[in-house]
Amino acid sequence: MSDDELDPELIAAFRQSQLAAQLGTIRDPEDTGVLDSAKFICDNSIDVALDMQGTKSAAEIIYVQMKAREYSPKTWSEHELHPKSKDESTVNFIFTLDLLNFSFWSEKSKDEMYAVEYRGKKWTGYWSLVAALQRALDEGIRITDPNFWHDEEECTEEVYKHVFRSATEEEMPMLKERILVLQEAAEVLCKVRNSVTSFCMG
Repeated sequence: MSDDELDPELIAAFRQSQLAAQLGTIRDPEDTGVLDSAKFICDNSIDVALDMQGTKSAAEIIYVQMKAREYSPKTWSEHELHPKSKDESTVNFIFTLDLLNFSFWSEKSKDEMYAVEYRGKKWTGYWSLVAALQRALDEGIRITDPNFWHDEEECTEEVYKHVFRSATEEEMPMLKERILVLQEAAEVLCKVRNSVTSFCMG
């Protein structure tokens, strides 16, 4: 299928969702701007293209695996490193985790790659990030608090290096980029908070 051809399965799924919305069986999704941004990228990208069949195949594999393993928010919290509580602290943890969950690739062997020592084990890849966050919280460092990221006097580069310190000689991949992500998120969240506060008081 070429990029210019219409995908009948995609059109059928879209029609079904529109019909369900009209019948009131599902709520209209909140307009977050994500679809508009994705459409712009898809329509204007030169060096990047999406393979519709590959995307569908990947989605199907993930769906089948989730069903087979009965994966759910409950099973997510069953892992020893994931938060157990259902409160604001877990929301902050997941938000921080999602911001930083990228690029753990390494040219080193498994024994030499970036790893975090926590609770008597060495964790690599995604789990090294989860372990680093949990370890920092255990040490009393508010690493999942956007107000903390926004305070450059308290949340210094040295603090970040301590939080994401490695049990090997390899540092966390792209640590500087991860710090910038947290700082940018903090800036946006603080602007929103200040706008809401001004609105409520004015």
